[in-house]
Amino acid sequence: MPKTKNIQETVEEVKAGAVKAVEEVKPSVEKAVEEVKPAVEKAVKATRKTAAKAGEKVKRTAAKAVKAEAAPIVYVQYRDDEEKVEDLVAAAKASFAAEHPRTKVTDLRLYIKPEERAAYYVVNETYAGRITF
Repeated sequence: MPKTKNIQETVEEVKAGAVKAVEEVKPSVEKAVEEVKPAVEKAVKATRKTAAKAGEKVKRTAAKAVKAEAAPIVYVQYRDDEEKVEDLVAAAKASFAAEHPRTKVTDLRLYIKPEERAAYYVVNETYAGRITF
């Protein structure tokens, strides 16, 4: 049994030595942390700023790419006349807004009847109207 006692004593001595070493090093480690902390905070702030700028640049680039896509211009032709569908949509929205100024257009369906020189519209699946062209 004496070996067990020696091992236990050795463990206690090593443990005490480790605690003492930690206590001796602790102030210098804390000092080093305090010295490095402002530089780390500055680096984090700079990284966030750079990431925000990069994010904005990505958003602008994506917006330009969406705008750069060629939007088709669609015409309806009948006999010797033609109308832009875009103009008919704008006229339908204006007609609806004049009749229902407080209702927001969330859905618009346009039915073009060139033989009648008219377009019928349904707004928000509730309101219907007619415009002529």
